[in-house]
Amino acid sequence: MMKSTVAQFRQPTGLMGRLVGALMARKNRERITWAVSLLDIQPTDHVLEVGFGPGVAIEQVARFARAGFVAGVDHSAIMVAQASKRNRAAIAAGQVELRLGSVVTLPYGDASFDKAFAINSLLFWPEPVANLGEVERVLRPGGRIAIFSQPPSARSNAEVQAEGQKIAGQLAAAGFMNLEQVLRPLKPVAAVAVLGVKPTRDV
Repeated sequence: MMKSTVAQFRQPTGLMGRLVGALMARKNRERITWAVSLLDIQPTDHVLEVGFGPGVAIEQVARFARAGFVAGVDHSAIMVAQASKRNRAAIAAGQVELRLGSVVTLPYGDASFDKAFAINSLLFWPEPVANLGEVERVLRPGGRIAIFSQPPSARSNAEVQAEGQKIAGQLAAAGFMNLEQVLRPLKPVAAVAVLGVKPTRDV
């Protein structure tokens, strides 16, 4: 049962996947609002979310990037459907685009985005450093990345901080710099955000 539940959070499918999406939309709103606030979205920003789930963060980001563009990639068809329904007006206006796909090969050209983020999806990426490198590819020089995690296995804030250090190391290995960690007290344990910047030139 536990393996089945974890699999649904990894890639929601079927009826159970729809229920998981509804649960994530309801229970994660505080975490998502905090995450979006750290992104410092500007009106003309082009922003990418990897693993957008039910699309709550996409919806919030689109409110700030009113004259920009918000894209999302998720490998669950159920989540694409739920998020598309939630963001249908912005999609119809051409402000939001949601695609079924994988972080392994993002369907966007080099230097397409000002900001990119992922909320609780990095732990499901097949090769985190290589996949973060793919996100780095689609960011513009000077673009910002934010990885958010509230690890389900953590039993203390110290374990969450250790997870943040691990993510920071992965970001550094993928070429990001100016790394910063922010801890947010939540239940049952804190969440951590790790922020970084794509260099403006080769270093």
